[in-house]
Amino acid sequence: MRFLPCLTLAGLVFLGAVACSPQESSSAYFQAEAPLSVEPAFLDLGSVTFGERTSGIYRLKNTTGKPLLVSRIGPFSCQCVSAELELPGRMDGSGRRRLDGKRLNLTLAVDEEMAIHFTLDTSRYRIPASRKVGSIPVVFQDYSGMVLQWGADIWNPFSVEPWGIELGDIGVREGASGTAMVVAHDTIAFGLDIDFVDDEGWLVQSQEISVAGAGQTYLLTFTAPEVLPEGPFSKQFVLHTDLNGAPPVKVTLNGYARPDLSLTPSRLVFDPTSDRLEAQLAIRHRAVDGNLASLNLDALEAAGIEIMERIDIDAQHLVLRLRYVGEAAEQGQNLSIDIPTGDELTPLLKVAVSIMPKRGNS
Repeated sequence: MRFLPCLTLAGLVFLGAVACSPQESSSAYFQAEAPLSVEPAFLDLGSVTFGERTSGIYRLKNTTGKPLLVSRIGPFSCQCVSAELELPGRMDGSGRRRLDGKRLNLTLAVDEEMAIHFTLDTSRYRIPASRKVGSIPVVFQDYSGMVLQWGADIWNPFSVEPWGIELGDIGVREGASGTAMVVAHDTIAFGLDIDFVDDEGWLVQSQEISVAGAGQTYLLTFTAPEVLPEGPFSKQFVLHTDLNGAPPVKVTLNGYARPDLSLTPSRLVFDPTSDRLEAQLAIRHRAVDGNLASLNLDALEAAGIEIMERIDIDAQHLVLRLRYVGEAAEQGQNLSIDIPTGDELTPLLKVAVSIMPKRGNS
């Protein structure tokens, strides 16, 4: 597909915007002729596959017959486009300068030329797009503004949602999983038959599903290995369909692998003076086949903490209602109570306890 330039209309719209800026206003804004000649009048970037980059060059020349102050080039509509300025006639060795859309204040001599190297990065698009057109505003001190227009056809055979899966906090043996969908966009049918375990133990599977109002759709499922290393992780998968020349399917999983056995809150606080003697403690085992049957809670009672009630939500999750029955001491205490779990990876759970000191009545 080819795009038709529409410089006149775009220029009028832009003129209305820049005329509101007192620093760049001038009676010369109403001159009809553009101060720069532009080649090409419309930058046709042709066809590009989604995920790839394409580029082109605008060549501009000062045709005013006098020095021309270019106040600004840009801003740009999104992070998917970028541009660099080159002044080929200058021998100062400055090379290319990246344009950021901020004030430029560049003076072009009579008949001096400048080149704008324009790049479109289609991997930056988060919403599927088959065609894109855009423009770059150019602002002058003593002349009306103008725009540089561009357009591209983007072959986007399918869309992926989401690109990034946040698993959050998971147990190292929880077997957590996340899903993403791959949906046909610029193509009718494609194949994505996936079922493998990678070299780190992640299981990746695909299943064709039917979604109302959508084209051919695959559901991707990513399941964590039997045991994950503790700590944060970011895992990217690059998968391929059977479409010749199609971009890969890229999905990234982020999360934090923590010990399967955990307790909440991290610290119990008792204050006998103010009659703050009760608290709750939740213990959870997140491993696939984990259970709390071997949990030994005797150390709590040995420290003066009575278990008033044990609520077994399921085999992997329980809640304890606790009460401090010990004496109020003149000095406060910080205790660390070890609870044997019978678990190979986490043999002990450490319960932090603070007992506030005895205080007189105020």
